[in-house]
Amino acid sequence: MGILLAALTAPALQAAVPTLAPPPGWKDADVAGRSAGVVIALKGPEKSSFVIKRVAGVPFDNQAGVRGYLRDVLKGVRDAGRLAYRSNGRVETRTFRNGLSARLLRAQLEGEDRLVLGLFEAGGGTYLAVLMSAAPEAMLPSLLGAVDLGAADEVLSSGAARSLDGQLEIALGGGLSSRALLEMEQSKGFVLAVQGGGSEILFQKLSGAEATKPSEQAAITRELAAAAAGTVVGKAAPARSAPTAAGPVGVYSWAPMSGDPNARAAAGYLPWAYWGYQLFGRGPACDELMIGVLAALKAGPSAMPALVAGTPRIPIANGPMAGRQAWAMLAAIVLAMLVFVLFGMNRSKTEPEQR
Repeated sequence: MGILLAALTAPALQAAVPTLAPPPGWKDADVAGRSAGVVIALKGPEKSSFVIKRVAGVPFDNQAGVRGYLRDVLKGVRDAGRLAYRSNGRVETRTFRNGLSARLLRAQLEGEDRLVLGLFEAGGGTYLAVLMSAAPEAMLPSLLGAVDLGAADEVLSSGAARSLDGQLEIALGGGLSSRALLEMEQSKGFVLAVQGGGSEILFQKLSGAEATKPSEQAAITRELAAAAAGTVVGKAAPARSAPTAAGPVGVYSWAPMSGDPNARAAAGYLPWAYWGYQLFGRGPACDELMIGVLAALKAGPSAMPALVAGTPRIPIANGPMAGRQAWAMLAAIVLAMLVFVLFGMNRSKTEPEQR
């Protein structure tokens, strides 16, 4: 519980600030840094404009919360400009070639698309993008799709990746890669990050005192997956076993993100000797990635065969929890939400643009 409780009072991570070289026909509006939170401000042809501003307290992982926030922003833009922007309120998720994944709300003026509001994560921060243009759809790839999310983390796409504690190892290639962990992630006990198919799995090491009983893990995993997706437990997949090449058998569950069935959140647990690893996943194929990663996982150089061989089995049960276990699960949920804030800057740079 120590790591989980520490996350409740952890300070915000200092984010790498997104940057953007103005595309042809656009120029710097010379506003960034002089207006609170604004990091990019460009002027374009025919009174076009593009602004990115850092915002706080926005529930990026809650679809309903994002929709409400963007509607409020639209009202503010409408009132400030005294323009009759209209929107059907639909929020879509779109991922660009630079790896940026944004929640978008479009608005029309006199029946024509003229405004796009976007919300995205980068380097531990949440950012609001506002694009006003006569052709916003045509400009999105060269604006949002060209934003530099900051210095890229070290990414390995071949060879083998090892957890920071040396216990776990996985062969890379064939679509699997591993990135360097952020300082904040390391401080919370995360030891390995594996990417593939536009999704990512993070391993967090739990000590023997923090790891809950094997009999409780299936239920915890399912409820954690549902909470991370912002949905009810009944919509999360029943907890299932996921064997590893190292011998221990993990358990995992996943759920569609609330309001966005194409996006998924996953949770898992891997027992290991007398401790264990909590797994967090997010992305369109995070459930499949979690199965594949666990299947390919081998014992690292620091693992002791005798201890690993004594790893307990997790019985599959998906019933509700009660009492002390529920409080532990809620603390884990809070940590999961904090971790997912970091995912925006770490998505694959090669993921194709979704149209």
